[in-house]
Amino acid sequence: MKYKRLLALALAAILLFCSAFTVLAAGEESKTEVKDNPAIFSGNAVMAYCIDDDQFLYADKADARVAPTVATKLVACMVASDILKDRKLDSADTMVTVTQTAIDNSGDIADVRVPMMGIKAGNSYSAKDLFSATLVACANDAAAAIACYFGERYLGGGINEFVAKMNEKVASLGLENTNFENPTGLDSPNQYTTPREVALIAAAFYKYDELVKLSNVESFLFNGSTTVRNKNYLKSNYYVNGFLNRDAIGLIAGQLNKSGNYCLITASQKEGRTYIYVVMCASGMIVTRDEQDRVWYSFGAGNAYEDMNKLIKWTRESFKLLTVATKDTVVGELKINAGESSHVMVVPGEDVEKLVLDIEGVKIETKLVYDESIVYKKEFNGTMQDTVDAPVSAGQKVGSIVYSYNGLELATVDAVARESVDTDGLKSVLEGIKGFLFGSTMKTILYIILALIGAWLLFSLAMAIARGVMRSKEKKGKPASKAKPAKKAKPAKKHDSKTDTREI
Repeated sequence: MKYKRLLALALAAILLFCSAFTVLAAGEESKTEVKDNPAIFSGNAVMAYCIDDDQFLYADKADARVAPTVATKLVACMVASDILKDRKLDSADTMVTVTQTAIDNSGDIADVRVPMMGIKAGNSYSAKDLFSATLVACANDAAAAIACYFGERYLGGGINEFVAKMNEKVASLGLENTNFENPTGLDSPNQYTTPREVALIAAAFYKYDELVKLSNVESFLFNGSTTVRNKNYLKSNYYVNGFLNRDAIGLIAGQLNKSGNYCLITASQKEGRTYIYVVMCASGMIVTRDEQDRVWYSFGAGNAYEDMNKLIKWTRESFKLLTVATKDTVVGELKINAGESSHVMVVPGEDVEKLVLDIEGVKIETKLVYDESIVYKKEFNGTMQDTVDAPVSAGQKVGSIVYSYNGLELATVDAVARESVDTDGLKSVLEGIKGFLFGSTMKTILYIILALIGAWLLFSLAMAIARGVMRSKEKKGKPASKAKPAKKAKPAKKHDSKTDTREI
């Protein structure tokens, strides 16, 4: 009986171990592999941008000059929306009358690739319906109708004044490589942008909640009667199947001309962050007709939708939010010259979070660079240390901190003093005396004194040499003098005894 119990316990342990191993193995298999790029090889211009961190996560051909195509319509809608907001008007209640000028500026209506609603001059539609038609159907005539009416009614001109307002709008966003000549995106010699700036245009557009909601639908009802399907095939598979993406949020899609130059712009959100995606210069839609004259739409290999789905998946699965810098993290220490405290801690001036590839084992690299105009090297206890003069204020910038991850620079923030340090009066006086004694002024004085002493010594030496030379010359110029004859001794007077007087 005892042996049976031991055998049962052993079998249970083996089963438990096998189960745990199976779970661990399954966990390893299900773990998403992190890649450093989305494996896009189409040659299209591709951008992934995080609005919240102002961070480009992926960029290919970012600064190439390209036609703005459908990005033009995003700007047109923003400008019209700004005008309504300034005048406190509602898009659903504001009626727009279509003009013949709008129809004339809509493009070739005979080309099925040129998107049209088929609206007629003289008819009126709500601004909201025309916004939807522009964003969902990418309709040229809807965009042109908005531009002509708003330009004439609210800007005191017409379509040209509206386009000028569009250029003012992108300039206000800080964009320097974008210019518009029409509101529809039709090809024009002096109408251009870059994929990077299109991403920034889309980021600005995303702040217009009403417009984003209008673009983020499978279809809508135009003028209360006509169902309009979305031409962004991430949102609708009515015309083209196979590209739906539940993570995609609205925006716009369309192409420049018959040869292609397709542009697809969308967004997604994850963990409180918003991502903008742009694919430009892609191959165009293929249009075919069957025997019953039915029109069929498709895309070839390497199209914008294949790239976009790869890009969205890669961005959402491969990145993590990493705390790069916090204001309480000490990154360095400075010695204080003539301060009440001998040192001050250096910390980042702000908290920073960034999206980074979730690569195991990779850590953030930190590089502290001091401002040499205020930080200098000084010897303390035999070693040279980074030093700053008192007083120092809390938050005072003393340099910058560069953060890098996986070889890429993530952020540069101010390096600041963590606390204030006042000047120590006695130390300041002593430092002043020391500075005077060992400073450049005292060195200059010593040099002058030494120079004067040296000059005096040289002068004295020169004078001594000169006197020696003169004496030498005098000796050589005088004849040898004769010895003077000795003086004759005076003859002694004779003694006259008769004249002697004796004292009696």
